[in-house]
Amino acid sequence: MFFITEPDINFRIKGSRDPLGFQPIWQKLGRNIIKDLSTVSIDIRDFQLMSFAWYFWGDRPDKNFIGFFYKFEQACAYTRELYFEKSGYNGKNFVRKRVNESIFKLSANKVDWILSNQKTFGVFGKYNRPFTEMRIKYQDDFISVMESAINTKTDSKKLLQLVEKLITEDVVIITKEEMHPIADLLSQLSVKEKQFYERLILENPTHKCQNELYHLFKKKPELRENIFQLYPFIESVLKHDISLELKACLVEIKNTERILYSYTNLFRHLQSRPVWQLAEINEEKIFNYFPKKQDYVFTKVAVNDLNKELDSLKKDKSKIALAAVHRNQTVSERRNNSAWIKKEKGNLVRYYADGSREISVLDVSNSYENSYFIPTYISLFNQIDPVI
Repeated sequence: MFFITEPDINFRIKGSRDPLGFQPIWQKLGRNIIKDLSTVSIDIRDFQLMSFAWYFWGDRPDKNFIGFFYKFEQACAYTRELYFEKSGYNGKNFVRKRVNESIFKLSANKVDWILSNQKTFGVFGKYNRPFTEMRIKYQDDFISVMESAINTKTDSKKLLQLVEKLITEDVVIITKEEMHPIADLLSQLSVKEKQFYERLILENPTHKCQNELYHLFKKKPELRENIFQLYPFIESVLKHDISLELKACLVEIKNTERILYSYTNLFRHLQSRPVWQLAEINEEKIFNYFPKKQDYVFTKVAVNDLNKELDSLKKDKSKIALAAVHRNQTVSERRNNSAWIKKEKGNLVRYYADGSREISVLDVSNSYENSYFIPTYISLFNQIDPVI
């Protein structure tokens, strides 16, 4: 029997997404394999940007770092647009509108932010947590790796002159030509950078499952060549000689995701009408694709309460819907929000619809909602150590 935990009272979702509070469940499972990455920390150039910024900042007070970082990120964004044609980065829309100008203004002032909130939605907001948890700037070889990259890849004198302006001046005006050293810096990984990021981002020697996956990818690079699909990926890894621990993590993800996927889409379907009579719910075709029972015994995540009626699904499907509605109410209350769907006078009444649609068919064997950080890991792996 599969049960879903009550949401973690200490967990807060930003915004109104994840109405059933499933994010802590799949994230916890994903962390068993990929320790520190997030779904958005996906570009090695952004890890480089964070690393060089902290190196340049040196031993100055951390509390003043963000003002410098705004300017450095802006300089890197203009550089990426001008020198790397296919580069993706935060703030591309803002930069594109100004890229044909002869000079570029950089500052910590909001008018020059490349995003509506550069700290939250830019590189710092997306990369600071994994960067910090990997302790990148505290590595014994951090300074030597950064210095080696600067001295071997670009004109260090011109680069440091520009950085000094970014640190000391509130408003910095630069030209395209002055961006050459940054373009050199971000053009490709030096040998020492590659080894540095491979050890920290990919290998992670202190984390058993990630370390094992790293060595499997090195030995079998074909595992990271294809477009990522969760279930085929899991099955392909399970075919290899892997530890019982890694196997257990992957099997748990596979079984958990099929349940989360089913309930997520049920809740979307419930949002597709303003009012449901409970008797109507029992006739909905979506339940034909729900798991009728769950033989797998879940161990990696403590789960209970949502799926108690799974074995009685054929008798009263509305109980499954009510369980999902109750969970949404609990999650919403803990976020100080209103429930999206409420039970009123024997009916389910919709108050908010985000992603709502009528769903009559579920492909539970192939489709999935959550990635468990695996595609992020594969993407960074292929950037740091491309498949030849």
